[in-house]
Amino acid sequence: MDLPEGNIQFRTAPDGTVLRIGHWPPHAPDAAKRVFLCHGRTEFLEKYAEVIGELLGRGYEIWSMDWRGQGLSGGKPANPQKGHIGNFSIYLDDLAWLMELAGGNGPAGTFLMGHSMGGHIVLRALLEKRLTADGAILTAPMIDLPMRRASRTAIAALCRIACLTGFDERYIVGLGDYDAARVRFDGNPLTGDAERFAAIHAAIAANPGVEMGGPTFGWLNAAFASIARLRHLSASQQPTCPILIFTAAADTVVSVAAQDDACNDLPTCTQIRMEGARHEILHETDEIRRRFWSAFDNFTEPF
Repeated sequence: MDLPEGNIQFRTAPDGTVLRIGHWPPHAPDAAKRVFLCHGRTEFLEKYAEVIGELLGRGYEIWSMDWRGQGLSGGKPANPQKGHIGNFSIYLDDLAWLMELAGGNGPAGTFLMGHSMGGHIVLRALLEKRLTADGAILTAPMIDLPMRRASRTAIAALCRIACLTGFDERYIVGLGDYDAARVRFDGNPLTGDAERFAAIHAAIAANPGVEMGGPTFGWLNAAFASIARLRHLSASQQPTCPILIFTAAADTVVSVAAQDDACNDLPTCTQIRMEGARHEILHETDEIRRRFWSAFDNFTEPF
């Protein structure tokens, strides 16, 4: 599926990194609510063509971008397939810059919509009071990773050592570049919808340069640090807007229990457990997506 007609451009962030920005004006500008769509690790604008079309059909104005280091944005290491970042605060800076570029909050309501890593970034930005919005919608947010404590301690120590010894841009052991020949629908952790699974990989094939492999030691080290920061914020700070978390009950990519705990800690949070859903709720079966959009509409309608 092609992206709906909009304005795709490359803009230079304050630190000099060129980022790929997408803006889709609303059909009725005077009445439009604004959505900032923040996708997850490895993702890119084209992957959300269907979602962007559905938001436009609901009358929204949409802003999004390829995070630095992925999609067609700059900031990539020597091997552009490596998912690498030194500090998640850089992502928060980029999101704040995108909102400033858009002119801040829209006059008819502004929503932050984040998936997985994007959900992590949105929630942390809200709790740090870096951003304001009328509401946040998070699908399978990366509040934490699904690891046992002993494994986590060992992996975190390995990441710290790798970063201290100059191996921060090396792939995590056992991971490597994206390989289309190894892609299989059966047993995949992302979606139970075969057509949407195929569409994701067709979009990768159709847009050279967006393919992305595993994370580096540096990315995972930064993720552990940001997860600890988010855990502290969730226990000590109050969000300034309502938050709706969609938890994929069959998720094996991010921690389900951590989403439960975070929503219990945050008084303005409502959690919806999506039974049967794997990690990518927005690329799941029609029935799961119908449940998502019904709850989304109920959440955003009062604004």
